Amino acid sequence: MAIEPLVKHLFTADPSAHVFEGKLFVYPSHDRKTDIKDNDNGDQYDMIDYHVFSMESVGGPVTDHGVALKAENIPWASKQLWAPDAAFKNGKYYLYFPARDKDGVFRIGVAESDAPQGPFEPESEPIAGSYSIDPASFVDDDGQAYLYFGGIWGGQLQCWTTGKFDGSAYTNMEATGSVPALLPRVAMLSEDMRSFTSDITELAINGADGLLLPADDHDHRFFEAAWMHKYKGKYYFSYSTGDTHFLVYATGDSPLGPFTYQGKILDPVEGWTTHHSIVEFKGKWYLFYHDTSLSGENHLRCVKVREILLIPKADRKKIHEYLFREGVLVAKKDYNLPKHNDIDTKNLFVVKACQSLTSRGYVKTQFSWQYYYYTLTPEGLDYLREWLHLPAEIVPATHIKQQRSHAPPRGMMGGEGGERERKPFGGRGGRGGGERGDREGGYRRREPGAEGKEGAPSGEFAPQFRGGFGRGRGAAPPS
Repeated sequence: MAIEPLVKHLFTADPSAHVFEGKLFVYPSHDRKTDIKDNDNGDQYDMIDYHVFSMESVGGPVTDHGVALKAENIPWASKQLWAPDAAFKNGKYYLYFPARDKDGVFRIGVAESDAPQGPFEPESEPIAGSYSIDPASFVDDDGQAYLYFGGIWGGQLQCWTTGKFDGSAYTNMEATGSVPALLPRVAMLSEDMRSFTSDITELAINGADGLLLPADDHDHRFFEAAWMHKYKGKYYFSYSTGDTHFLVYATGDSPLGPFTYQGKILDPVEGWTTHHSIVEFKGKWYLFYHDTSLSGENHLRCVKVREILLIPKADRKKIHEYLFREGVLVAKKDYNLPKHNDIDTKNLFVVKACQSLTSRGYVKTQFSWQYYYYTLTPEGLDYLREWLHLPAEIVPATHIKQQRSHAPPRGMMGGEGGERERKPFGGRGGRGGGERGDREGGYRRREPGAEGKEGAPSGEFAPQFRGGFGRGRGAAPPS
């Protein structure tokens, strides 16, 4: 089922969601129609103000509190109010925002209000030492606040590698090859939330090998859209990969890093840019993001929201390993079941993980009134093989030659004999009984000469993107 935009009377993007005063407040950028043609400098993203929205329940009525801040009221800014964020501390609300200064250089400003909906009163100057775009504020449990920021290409982060603005770097965009990718920035905020009290440092994002992600790894490296949240004592830093259009995340034990890349949150959506926030509200977690489904134009976007479940990576690995090994998986329709019948994890985690895989075409789902029955697709086979770092000759049980039937138990799919309370697969849970091919690490190798049912090339969701412009990549700002 298609997810509807949060609001349709305005074009909105880059949503930052926070819980203030028992309500869910959303601080997006406000896209507008313009005669400016798409160009490599991102001038078509010509936003001039911010609106604030709130709701008492997700899916319920959304209140537009009107304009909270205008570009014309920011003394130092010239144009382009891009992705903002908000924070609360010491009885005050703060709005952090990027804008170009009078020289065309992106800086980050801060504005203050007594109410979460504003209006916000901006400082007369940008935060001293700030640069680039996409500020994301985070107040830790001890009260210390941090500001994360940065965006390459049109976001100008590549222009600051020496600590001073270098407009010539606009044409180089970013490094290539195996050298480390450009990294997001972080600084500690002062008690009054208006300045930095530490040096601006790079936020290290490492791969599984412990090394910084390389510049050529565009599926994983940081591009823009920083966001930080905390869950069970662990810090989650999420961001956009930009030109590959993924939302991904990394985890760490400190808000200052280092972080280790973990995986994808969201596959590409319609449109070029992708930007998000993650928030807990009334015991559930939500992902706010945007796409262009309301307009079909890259610069006219709409905010959307979907519920998410935070599944620990160790549990997700167990689910993926079982599904790849067996090719099929059965789960009871009981979200409160403390443990799945065949996998040492919550039944809820199994169902939700398989629902996520189904939404991306990696799993096909059938069901009865008691069970979900999941079958791995050829695309899912490729995806899980890559996710689990397995060689091509390793295949699921259902993909080997002379495979045995993996149909649901008699009566399970509502056929002759009706429903029965019985263990799926005749009590063996998909294991045991007979030779299943050579095993290595619990997996099966394809038998020589067997024709693997590999299907189409692997891939994440690959939509058609209109245009080719994101935050821009070309000319230097006007001198």
